[in-house]
Amino acid sequence: MSKPVSMPEPMHKALPVLELLTARGFEAVFVGGCVRDTIMGLPIHDVDIATSAKPDQVMDVFPSCIPTGLQHGTVTVRQNGKSYEVTTFREESAYEKHRRPSEVVFISNLDGDLLRRDLTINAIAMNKKGQLYDPFGGLQDIQSHAIRCVGDAEARFQEDALRMLRAVRFAAKFRYSFTYRTWRGLRLHRELLVHIAMERVFSELDRMLAGKEPELAIHLLARSGLLRHTAKSLPAIERLLEMYSNALKINNLRERICRLRQIAEPDTRWAALLLWSEASMEQVKETLSALRLASKRQTSIAAVIYINKEMTESALLLSDENSKRLRSCWIESVIAHGKEAAHRWLDIMKLESRLPNLLLDKLSIWLEAMPACSVKQLAVNGNELTLELGLKPGEWLGKLMRKLLMCTAAEELPNERQALLDQAKIWMSKDNDHDHE
Repeated sequence: MSKPVSMPEPMHKALPVLELLTARGFEAVFVGGCVRDTIMGLPIHDVDIATSAKPDQVMDVFPSCIPTGLQHGTVTVRQNGKSYEVTTFREESAYEKHRRPSEVVFISNLDGDLLRRDLTINAIAMNKKGQLYDPFGGLQDIQSHAIRCVGDAEARFQEDALRMLRAVRFAAKFRYSFTYRTWRGLRLHRELLVHIAMERVFSELDRMLAGKEPELAIHLLARSGLLRHTAKSLPAIERLLEMYSNALKINNLRERICRLRQIAEPDTRWAALLLWSEASMEQVKETLSALRLASKRQTSIAAVIYINKEMTESALLLSDENSKRLRSCWIESVIAHGKEAAHRWLDIMKLESRLPNLLLDKLSIWLEAMPACSVKQLAVNGNELTLELGLKPGEWLGKLMRKLLMCTAAEELPNERQALLDQAKIWMSKDNDHDHE
């Protein structure tokens, strides 16, 4: 054990859990990310605890607990209004399909439990006194900024192929370098990623892109070739990584990716990468579907691609004397795909040099000035129009409401009930006059 390390407040609050277990004669320690991040001086989120006590013994010690994962030895303990996962020391036998252990065996020694973990930086324990237990050199790897597997890298990646993506994520997150053996093991066994569910693949990629170093994650994914071996094809991402690897200077892709961190919102980052891949809409949709994103997120990201397709050519072709037509194109696109998607597209365009800043500023001003972006936001509804005009609902109503929306969005009409009703009467009267001619 090392000299005591200063313990952050979230771990201090969890100390009673360790103390109650050790008072009963069990070993109990903090493990995993909370220990790693404490050593690095980073804020910690979840506090995980490992113990020699079996799950039933843990439940005997704590009256308020939830048996969340008994087959894996995990009990969620409630203490002082907080929840803590307490997991029995365990070792895992042969893995099924390079992902799940076929059997979990509860053990009484901490070394065996730490041995099953993926990376040395995640295999450090801390006792209730703040002393570190580090049998695999994780502390040294933190000091030297190294990503190293616990024990044999090839064995760790063969056991659980998801560890390869996790290793890339941690390397990007902390700006650490792979040791030779760990990188070699990853390259040798990258084909095993085919066994991992696409939801798990997406979860890792999503966390990489949402992090502070998305460009480093892209760099490592391109170098490793991991994403060529997923269970389902990711054509847009494969195209992006191929372009990145070839360092095509004509589209300064690497420079744009380095600016990706300037975008805060994760789905905007996804949309930017898919745009920069220059993939077809079909390839984008195939990629999003393969990654098993929630339907709402797929639609949200795809909307940005649609706006780009509709607006880039219009913005370049329509000059100042066609400003009204440009505004009309912009409004149509915003109405079709939503204000949120329009904001995201503008954020992406500001990272590029394809469109002049003055033009982007103009589009942004028009967007903010739109009093309504959907028929639901109009100050008049379909029922009111049919009553006012004395007509039965029909195809005419949808066309009329879209026309009212376009004029309102362009600030040609105020979004006021009476003004909209009056304008509707004028248009319908003209249509009737034409019908009688």
